[in-house]
Amino acid sequence: MADSNSLVAFSGIPFSQAALAKPKQNLDRGYASRLQLCSKGKLIDEGKVRPGCFAIVDGDNVVDLGKEVTLIPLACLDKALDVSGEEVVVAFGEDNPEYIRISKESTVQDSGCMYGPVYLVFETSTCQFLELFFNNKSGRNEAPKLATFLPISAEAAKAYKVEARAPRAATVKSKLVKKGKWSWFAPEIVDGPATLDVETPPSSEDIVKACENFAKQAIVEDEDRDR
Repeated sequence: MADSNSLVAFSGIPFSQAALAKPKQNLDRGYASRLQLCSKGKLIDEGKVRPGCFAIVDGDNVVDLGKEVTLIPLACLDKALDVSGEEVVVAFGEDNPEYIRISKESTVQDSGCMYGPVYLVFETSTCQFLELFFNNKSGRNEAPKLATFLPISAEAAKAYKVEARAPRAATVKSKLVKKGKWSWFAPEIVDGPATLDVETPPSSEDIVKACENFAKQAIVEDEDRDR
């Protein structure tokens, strides 16, 4: 911490109220940053992420988390994304006509179209709410395993005649897949540790707010989002 003498040179700078503001968190912005497994592409080419590692991507801010992450899944939506045009098209729900269109066009190489389940998760090493989008074939094949870690409330359990359950921790690993002359990294989902030492666990209120914001995406899109 700076001592009083080191502050003398700054005594003439006008005070700004912004100095007291807390850094914006994902909950304040209304959406979560993106967690992705990086196999190839711009982030790797620029040296921001190592091949086969998971990264938190929030605009220009990128954090390399290594080859496995421990997550607590909280909610899930079916999402389709078309980045082929000047404006990004986002659609939610497998019965949405735009979702169906994008999913069909995704079969064309370099179409700019992708689809699959997107999960809201709490990442335990950074203590952040993040979105994990399983938008390719390898991811979609593995994604259903993560659904078994999602919570089921007492109300939902009664309505659907299943057992209620709390969320469970899952570990998502990166594995190298080889097929002929091609190779890529794919996710592999396994049980997380039986006990977790989380530095800043979220409150119940934070979890509810994060889930509500996540669900809002399927209703109203925020045009100011920079994803």
